Amino acid sequence: MIALHILEQRLLAHLRNGPEFPREWCAQGRVDSDVGLSIYANAYHSRLREALESDHPQLAAYLGDTLWSEFCTGYIGAHPSRVRSLRHFGVQVPAWLTQHMPFAEHAAIAELAEFERCLLDVFDAADGGRIAWSALQALDPDAWPGVRLGFHPSVRLLPTQTNAVEIWRTLKEAQPPPAAGPSATPARLLWRDAERVSRFRPVDAAEHIALRAVFSQQEDFATLCEQLARVMPAAEVPATAVGFLRQWFDEGIMSQLHVASDRAPAPRIS
Repeated sequence: MIALHILEQRLLAHLRNGPEFPREWCAQGRVDSDVGLSIYANAYHSRLREALESDHPQLAAYLGDTLWSEFCTGYIGAHPSRVRSLRHFGVQVPAWLTQHMPFAEHAAIAELAEFERCLLDVFDAADGGRIAWSALQALDPDAWPGVRLGFHPSVRLLPTQTNAVEIWRTLKEAQPPPAAGPSATPARLLWRDAERVSRFRPVDAAEHIALRAVFSQQEDFATLCEQLARVMPAAEVPATAVGFLRQWFDEGIMSQLHVASDRAPAPRIS
């Protein structure tokens, strides 16, 4: 008797183009064992390829049949499915594309994949409360320097070096994509709104600094202003910072508000 776990391991290895499954272990039925094993192997690879195309429809369209097939074969070989849900099977796709030729020669390809994965993460993110602008207005102005804000769980900040988002947009509209080139903005902000619609927009350099201060570095409002002061006249910082906050609240992407008591009082911000 062959232990069940050994049978399972050898069959899976065979499906992944590993050692051949011993024919003497196969029960003989109406279908020849070679045919049966071939059916299972083809179904395994086909299902994983379908999962990749479901997650990355515009990447598939951008690469075309030949390169898409080459990518699928290489990725499935390097990253066989190891999780119960296919939702996370393609998590390494952007990294794989940056490491393997000919894809690595074109930065827009990996960024296109990264954008599509961000859209998946935004759609699937956990729910969370949303704070109204009035909650910030209700604070004593002297408390503003120590205010720390938290974004809704669906929010993602995606740095962009190429025009991959524009390529994605035209492909989704079934239009010829533009030639790959540099990005017009340093990043894209993505989130899921209160109606559960996924949204995204570009952010300029100043807002990118502000977003990173809050989103990635979890800085308070005073530190956010200090970082903005490095790239713009100090007199413009208060209005710019408050403008960013108001936009984020209006977009419904703010979920947490904490007030620290260890900050010294600061001049009023109107």
